[in-house]
Amino acid sequence: MQRQKEKISKMNPIKNIILFVIAILIGSTSFAKKAVFSVELKVQSGLMTETIQKAIDSCTEKGGGTVFFASGTYLCGGIELKSKVKLQFERGTILQGSDKYIDYQNDAFIFGKDLSDIAIQCEGIIDGVDCINKKGEEGFRGPHCIRLINCKNISLAGFTVKNSANWAINCRNCSFGKLDKVLIRGGHDGLHTRFCDNFTVTNCDFRTGDDAFAGNDNREFVVTNCKVNTSCNGFRMGCRNFTVKHCQIWGPGESVHKIQTRNNMLSAFVHFSPKDENPKLVSGNWLIEDVTVDNVDQFYVYNFKDGLWQTGQPVTNVSFKNVRATGLLGAFNIIGDQDLKFKLSVYNSSFAFREGAEYKGETFEGAKLLSPALFNATDFGQIQLRKVTLSKKGTALILNCNSGNLLILDQVNFTTGASSIPYSIEKVKDVRTKNVQTNPILSR
Repeated sequence: MQRQKEKISKMNPIKNIILFVIAILIGSTSFAKKAVFSVELKVQSGLMTETIQKAIDSCTEKGGGTVFFASGTYLCGGIELKSKVKLQFERGTILQGSDKYIDYQNDAFIFGKDLSDIAIQCEGIIDGVDCINKKGEEGFRGPHCIRLINCKNISLAGFTVKNSANWAINCRNCSFGKLDKVLIRGGHDGLHTRFCDNFTVTNCDFRTGDDAFAGNDNREFVVTNCKVNTSCNGFRMGCRNFTVKHCQIWGPGESVHKIQTRNNMLSAFVHFSPKDENPKLVSGNWLIEDVTVDNVDQFYVYNFKDGLWQTGQPVTNVSFKNVRATGLLGAFNIIGDQDLKFKLSVYNSSFAFREGAEYKGETFEGAKLLSPALFNATDFGQIQLRKVTLSKKGTALILNCNSGNLLILDQVNFTTGASSIPYSIEKVKDVRTKNVQTNPILSR
């Protein structure tokens, strides 16, 4: 009897473990079957701001959930997102903003602050209706379409933003943002990020009146498979660890720049580090690869001396690979810092002037340029051009470099159609050339 009791006692721990595992499996199954809380909305007449906000708040009370918009047009003023809440639009849904600025709060159509795990995923349209605020910037700018402050784990996918009264997507101090298949049409800036980190932008199509991408003091940004068209700058960026791959950039802008009433695209890439934002991060470690550019005035501009919004923090290193740029007025216009920190590498790329255009190369956004040459650089640490073609017909200079530490020209072709020497190099401590050719005969 005692021996039997001991046997039972020894088996109990095993039995307990089995029962514990079974309990976990049952609990897990029940949890898996538990429905995620959701609220379905249908179109009503008049402003639906309060109704939509109540739906968002009810999801928050349940620990998170989805607000589902059935197909239709929802007229709405400013709404505020909450953590762990997703807005889901059925195809054909339009979230249409009010045309009265008084109907908005926080200078935004969709606003969020101090949030995590938020999402807008849909095949619908967010229409800012170009709402005018007479007391706003330039006397007319209204609310941003999406404005997020100090948020993390952001997912924006599948929708279109049009007629934004200010920036389409405005993020400040945000982390881990993902944008996929987002379209932006018209308005002002597309995606404007300041002091943000770990953003990925994939398969997006931005066609804006102002800068398509903009922002300073950003870190760890990756942009791939995107289309960029604007009447301002494609990327006006300050960022550490910035990658752009497989993108198409072209001008002139399909949407007019509303302040300057023009459509020409100023640049594909320009440095952004405004002093008044008290920037901390040095911009650098850029890789721009497999990109096509057409009919853009300038390809890359960096002016740390007196460029507009460029004098806060300098740039360190930038690399371009497999770039095909045509229809340019200028390829590179670089005025670096006095410590000569700037390093540029260009590999297997070509840059061609917009033939027939009259270009004096005087200024860019109010700051004086070095010359009308296709490639200008001064005050640089190192510039390396390898397997690069620069094309501009005529006798004028194509490349103008001075005041630098190291210039490497390796397999560089200058296509001018003239016999004159197409480059000028002065006050560069170390110049290394290999297989530099003017008007090479290309084999068929």
